[in-house]
Amino acid sequence: MRSPDAAFFPEHWDFPGGKLEPAEDPKKGIEREVSEETKLRIDAREVLGTYDMDLEKDGQSIPHRFAVYSAEVLEGEVKMSHEHTDFRWATKEEILELKIEPYMRLFFEETP
Repeated sequence: MRSPDAAFFPEHWDFPGGKLEPAEDPKKGIEREVSEETKLRIDAREVLGTYDMDLEKDGQSIPHRFAVYSAEVLEGEVKMSHEHTDFRWATKEEILELKIEPYMRLFFEETP
């Protein structure tokens, strides 16, 4: 769960992720972000969905692109970063019952 002081969607459940570094390969970027946020080492596989949204902050509309990847956990145990307060493994049905970010709801409602 995102921390209460998160810039976007505080206290919402989300997937690990973040911004790409300049010229960073997207798969390497998600692997890095997952490691930074959870201490898990993963192998990012394929993009399952992409979502473009404008998010509002301080009266400005900021474009965001969200990409959902399939991935395999290679090693590690979850140790949360300061950006989150909790984690859980959940089924699609359980996720749709949670307070989740809009792109996650779109992904799970569109995916069989």
